[in-house]
This record gives sequence, structure tokens and C-alpha cells, in this order.
Amino acid sequence: MEFGLDIGIFYPSFTIEEALNLTEKSKFRYIEYPYEYFKNHEKSNLEEYMVKISKIAESYSVEPYQLHAIYGEINFQLASVDEKVRKEAINKIEKWIKYSYILNVPVLVVHFAFTRSLQNQTYMKAVERVAQINVKLAKKIAKTAEEYDIKIAFENCLEPWFGGSPADLLWFISNVDSNHIGICLDTGHIHANHLDVGQAIRQVGNHLIATHIHDNNGRHDQHYPPLMGTIDWKKVMKAFREIDYKYPLIFEVRGNMEKGKKINQIKLLEKITGYLLTI
Repeated sequence: MEFGLDIGIFYPSFTIEEALNLTEKSKFRYIEYPYEYFKNHEKSNLEEYMVKISKIAESYSVEPYQLHAIYGEINFQLASVDEKVRKEAINKIEKWIKYSYILNVPVLVVHFAFTRSLQNQTYMKAVERVAQINVKLAKKIAKTAEEYDIKIAFENCLEPWFGGSPADLLWFISNVDSNHIGICLDTGHIHANHLDVGQAIRQVGNHLIATHIHDNNGRHDQHYPPLMGTIDWKKVMKAFREIDYKYPLIFEVRGNMEKGKKINQIKLLEKITGYLLTI
């Protein structure tokens, strides 16, 4: 079992190239590219920038495993009642599948489509509607993912709506029924929702193809390093071993704004990794 870094820990103090260089000097081999490193290039030619980064990455021994797709307002657009808005949002997600291919990243992490309250619809109906929208979305982008040989990992939500529970994730996977769609399990989101992280890992099982590993106090999404919150990491590591998880466990830890402290955080994560592998 190996660990990797979401290089968002270096953002915005370091460039992507500097982040790759620092990761190479660490004990971590695998990375996730975060959306934050790309969002400022969306109004120019983002695809050209992706090609540039891909060429830069080739000179490093670091292996990109995950790319986090665009998120935020687009997740509400994906569930919009306006068909035109919804189609434009789907097209954006499909572009990120191509970006994964350009960056030589096998897994694209995406958020579920979300819904806001509607004037003339009960919340119960809204949840049913958005659940079906997510199934349709996944089936649509799975076809593009198959063309590029990319896996799409839907991330469990922090927010209290569809996609927040392991039961939601299993229902979603069974209804999509695609080899190119899987789950990204965010340990902090599970814990902040007062759910058992180890049990969630076992429930999702072989549908799990990506991870966001971090800790919190059980109430807020703090993105602490493991052991600095209240997650039972012994149970978590046992669960990953029981499902025979074969992919890198990616730390998604927030970085300190000071460059020197970011370097210290990486050293801390190296120590934590050593401990997690022994429990």
C-alpha cells in the first residue's frame, strides 16, 4: 500500500513545476493534480496549458494518478432545470476527461450534481430528481471516458444531500453499471457526516478507485493530516487492507500559507505514512 499527495498542499505558494520537484524529493511517488492549479487558465487556452504541464511532468519520476475536475457552481448547473445550462455543464466535464488524457492521469475525480430548493417542488422530489440526473450524467460521461480510457471517480459529498452516504454511492454505482465509473472516498467527508469511515470503505469495496485522505474533529471539513483529528485510523487502515485496495492513498491536506511550513508539512506526512503502514 502506497501513499501520495494532492499537490494542492503547495498551492498557491509554489508553481506546479516546483510542486512536482518537491514531491519528487519527498518519499511520495503518486500525486493528484488539484483544480486550483488550473482554474486561472480557464479563460485563456486551458488545453494548451495542460499540454505544457504534461511535458514538464515527464521530466519527473512522480506519477500522476488523479486529476480533480472543475467544481463549484458547475455542480448546480449539472442539475439545472434549464436543459441548455445542463448540456453546457456536461460538455465542460467531458473536456476534463480529455484533460486527464493529456496529463496522462488514469482517474478523474468529480463531484456529484447538486440541487437547490425549487419554488414548486418538495425537497423529497428534488432529491429523487437529482439522483436520477446523476445517473444520467454518469452514463453520458462514461462513454467519453471509455473513448479516452479514463476512469471517473465520483466523490462522496460533505453536504447533506444525494451522494453523502455509502448507501447513496452503492445505489448510484448499481444504476450506472459502467466499468469506467467508480468512487472517490473522502475520509474527512465521511467523518464530518458522523459516519464510520472504516465501515464506509468496506461498503464501497471494489468500487473504490480513488481517495482523499485527511482528518477532522468530526464536525468540520478541516483537512488535517491523519492523527490530528478524531478518525480511528487503525480501523481505516484495516478496512483498506480487508478490501485489498490496490491504488495509492492520496493525502488531501490543506497547506500552510508560508513556504517553509509547507515543507515541514510534507515531512510530517512522511512520518505519518510510516506509522499508518504499521497499524
